[in-house]
Amino acid sequence: MPTALNKISKGNGVQRELMWMLLQHLLADQPGQNKRQLLAGLRRLGQPNLTTTDVNRALYANSVLFAHDGATPPRWRMAAEAADDFAAILAAAATALPRCYRGNEPRAWQTEALAAWRTQGRRGVVEAVTGTGKTTVGVLAAAAAVDAAERVLVLVPGRELLDQWHDVLRRALPGVRVGRFGGGHEDSLHDHSVLVAIVHSAARHQMLPLGAPGLLVADEVHRYGAPTFAYALEPGFGARLGLTATYAREDNGLIEHLEPYFGRVVAGCSYERGLTDEILAPFRVGFLGVHFSPDEQERHDEYDERARALRRRMILDHGCPEEPFGEFIGAVNRLSQGSAADPRTRDARNYLNAFTKRRQVLAECRSKQEALASLALVFATADRGLVFGETTTSAEQAAAVLRRNGVLAEAFTSELQQHERKDRLAGFREGKLKVLTAPRVLDEGIDVPQAELGVVMAGSKSKRQMIQRMGRVIRPKKDRRPAAFIVLYVRGTGEDPDNGAHEDFREQLIEVAQDIVDFGPDTSGADLLAWYCKGRMGI
Repeated sequence: MPTALNKISKGNGVQRELMWMLLQHLLADQPGQNKRQLLAGLRRLGQPNLTTTDVNRALYANSVLFAHDGATPPRWRMAAEAADDFAAILAAAATALPRCYRGNEPRAWQTEALAAWRTQGRRGVVEAVTGTGKTTVGVLAAAAAVDAAERVLVLVPGRELLDQWHDVLRRALPGVRVGRFGGGHEDSLHDHSVLVAIVHSAARHQMLPLGAPGLLVADEVHRYGAPTFAYALEPGFGARLGLTATYAREDNGLIEHLEPYFGRVVAGCSYERGLTDEILAPFRVGFLGVHFSPDEQERHDEYDERARALRRRMILDHGCPEEPFGEFIGAVNRLSQGSAADPRTRDARNYLNAFTKRRQVLAECRSKQEALASLALVFATADRGLVFGETTTSAEQAAAVLRRNGVLAEAFTSELQQHERKDRLAGFREGKLKVLTAPRVLDEGIDVPQAELGVVMAGSKSKRQMIQRMGRVIRPKKDRRPAAFIVLYVRGTGEDPDNGAHEDFREQLIEVAQDIVDFGPDTSGADLLAWYCKGRMGI
């Protein structure tokens, strides 16, 4: 007896297979649709040029997959015997590489994620921790879309990712025209099959040619929940794929913009899966608490008290939402743009000033610089290291501290020229630099050479930010030695784990880290080196 899989193998290419998959998705959601209803559904899924004749041909061509009730017009459903077999179709489609693809062989989780995305009508968000290869998922989806004569738009948040995606796509799809839009580039989908675009540039233009079927891939998709960026999420793209390490926001942008557009989350790659499949290196985590000096404590307490009082006033007197924090800070920022004569504007500006100064005191705490100096021998022992700061000043101070202690280190900041950033990344890759110190510029996207030691100078309450930073150091090492991740924090402040800092992050780590330790206040540089070396030797 022929199976649905046999039937597809006799079809006329990728477009027919794609159409069968989309029809299956529509009928699984709502059995009993006629050809006109199915055509409307296919157009919603990004197939604007089909006709009812095309739908009829696809349905009648595969009686193993589809059955009708004999009415006029016929109402269609999935054939009972095809239900289990369709899983095999999706698996076969996922494992068969697109014709135009010349990239690396996909990992198992990438193949599974793409298959799951297809079962959702080619809509969804793939969540995968940093370092596991979510970019490849987007490249494979793009390649399959090109095979099916669709246009592909890849949205990225900034210039570095614009160039990285362009390079990756050109290597993986050598026969395909890949262009760029934004950052001085003005290519378009009218004469390119794939276009990588900076989101704020794409949001101001119509990117998909009228009537053309298309796939939209959104890298760092969590960034696009802001109303301005949401304009880039064009409804004409029927196929939609979001990529992120952590699909969460501190405001309502996910609910208002992202979920309605992309749909549900698709299982990607967690820490557990990454470690099991040996995509990620095993890792150890240490928390090292320090204390403020008396003058730092006084300044911190002053700004903290002021920020707390003004936050209450912004909520109770000026109507700012209390939660989530992103909605609160967004409302405060909007109020701060008003007239200086308006008391709401004055309070908003005063809150932002106190908030920023409190964060600055934490970021530039002198005891953190001293703790970093005590880690100099650890950095000297490691192959490469990264230091994550909060401000440009703290990153530059950290690099200076390490240099004074014999470690080749440079700051990597947004103030550098493009060529300077490339030179420092190249020096880090080639071993001319031992350590890069950076504020948030390294948190997302930039392709950083492998490091085995990461130190966080400014603790973040953002789970995503910590996952991004961890992903920079837990990529697999040739000899399977574990990576190390050390978080510096000021005791008794919002950075202190005892005050709830990193709670979600720590809970996630407990299940997967080889070791989690909170170093005591009297921990010496020798103690830190011993802890690091024992982990490196597997003791």
